[in-house]
Amino acid sequence: MSGNLRALLQKIGGGATWGEQRNLTGDEAALAWRTMLEGGASEVLMAAFFAAMRAKGSTADELVGCARVARGRLRFPDLPEDAVVLATSRLGKFHSPPLGLAAAATAAACGVPVLIQAARQARGSGVTLGDLWESMVGPLRSDPARVEAELARHRLSCWSVTAADPAWETLLEVEEALGMRCMPDIVVKLVVPPGCRLLLAAMPGPVLGVAGDAILGLGHRDALIVQGIESSMDPSVCGRTRGLQIESGAIYPLRLVPEDLALQCEEEPTFLGGDRLEGARNANLQALMGMAGPVRSAVILGASLFLVLSGRVPDLADALAPVQEALDSGRAHQVLEEVAGGAQESPGRSG
Repeated sequence: MSGNLRALLQKIGGGATWGEQRNLTGDEAALAWRTMLEGGASEVLMAAFFAAMRAKGSTADELVGCARVARGRLRFPDLPEDAVVLATSRLGKFHSPPLGLAAAATAAACGVPVLIQAARQARGSGVTLGDLWESMVGPLRSDPARVEAELARHRLSCWSVTAADPAWETLLEVEEALGMRCMPDIVVKLVVPPGCRLLLAAMPGPVLGVAGDAILGLGHRDALIVQGIESSMDPSVCGRTRGLQIESGAIYPLRLVPEDLALQCEEEPTFLGGDRLEGARNANLQALMGMAGPVRSAVILGASLFLVLSGRVPDLADALAPVQEALDSGRAHQVLEEVAGGAQESPGRSG
């Protein structure tokens, strides 16, 4: 099987004679990913493949092919029709706290079921939503049945796709050894329940078109791609945040302007005391306790994205009132406490 990956590597790298680099077809990309997940390639060969793909840049067809193979190995949780899946990176945030947990809890308090797909941080990376969930709530889930139960009871759950398929372990180890963002971190954000409403955090730069085409190619009709602070879902509260909205299969530009919603702040949210993880915990708790400031504004914006994507409200302006009420009444904080209480009643690292 290693011959498959070697031949594909030569194609994207220009071959033995250093010819022109070429893109893989969707089927070729699927073959490469299947070969790696099934243990048919050495770590050296995988590292070379990841580095070559990073140098070339991934196409939508390549991402679709890889994601379809990875999806085919999993049983995903059954989701309510209006549920939103938040797909995140394991690179995390260094300079500002990840606020997706408070935003998701607020959306859940407004009636939107939210499944966070997250993981612990990669070596040398910042704080992820996976780190935050384990610190504030409990173990990341890998069992779809447990996710379904949490969503039914609390409308909020968090699971790790790569923990649900142990074959990812070697791919992630190779990526960490390379010390740079490669295909595993990109593909894993597309390994989501088929057809779900998807909120995707994206890197800055000219990647929106590729991401939008990949999401459409995978059959998603409704999605938001947000180029938030440090490649997270957290919109800026100081300036404009770019993105794409996919609505009923059509693509539109997304521009989040906090000033238009009376949420403009003079500075972005910051870690509040202690190390990064403790500072992130404090920031999320501050927002959930209704305290004014940049953190609250960012959480309001983030939670509003969930409501728009779920179809409960037509636009961000209509989401503000229910989101602010969920925070001010304490219902958002209560959701997180109830999920944490349920996790403590059923201990287990990833059940």
